[in-house]
Amino acid sequence: MEISRVALLGLLLVCSTQAGKQDATIVGGHKVKDHSRPYMAFLESEYREVLCDGFLIQQKWVMTAAHCRGSRNVRILLVLGTDKLTDSSNHLWDIAKFHPHPHYNPITFENDIMLLQLSTPVPYNEAVQPVKLPPRDWEIPCTAACSTAGWGRTTNNRTHSQSLQEVNLTLVSREECQLCHKQKITNNMICAGNNKHNACQGDSGGPLICDGVAEGVVSFGSKECGKAPTVYTQISRYLPWINKVTNSTS
Repeated sequence: MEISRVALLGLLLVCSTQAGKQDATIVGGHKVKDHSRPYMAFLESEYREVLCDGFLIQQKWVMTAAHCRGSRNVRILLVLGTDKLTDSSNHLWDIAKFHPHPHYNPITFENDIMLLQLSTPVPYNEAVQPVKLPPRDWEIPCTAACSTAGWGRTTNNRTHSQSLQEVNLTLVSREECQLCHKQKITNNMICAGNNKHNACQGDSGGPLICDGVAEGVVSFGSKECGKAPTVYTQISRYLPWINKVTNSTS
């Protein structure tokens, strides 16, 4: 159905037209119940700087966004099994190798997905469990109950949240999402969130969870939190690559 010029103008007025490489925060959310998201992880520098979020998919594998590797020439550690940043020193894991998607484009954010291979398998317990992945090329039903979580900012001006936050999200069509972003929204991307409930700075690499399944990886959003839907890399498009990497690498 065609969108009228008046409707298009209205959408553009409420959308940020300067979307770029913006880590995505939790806006309109709340603190998670203890260990209710045992797959959540975050990347931390050797100087205890929080770099990105991620999520456990297998005992030796964590998924995050490709842009989270960046060009930082520092040792990066992974934190699993805690809901608080202050507990990070007790839950550190070494990353053996970074596996960004070979066709990741830092300009368009196409293929913004990365696998982190851990040096040793993670023992599962109440606080550490993997999340399920979708079938290949699965499209999320518009009725799905979706959410995201992270340690990102809760407003534009605050620093990282010290406690893991979560928020329920509404899915947004690619067509509507495209009106809010300069980057092309491709079939490898999905969008979710609005000005009241959204991700924001600091949540890049975290998961979009729909009906208990990890459907997306936080990729980019608007410069001002909540001014446009957050864009996620759609995991179901990458199952062949994920299986190839995890099965061929010991």
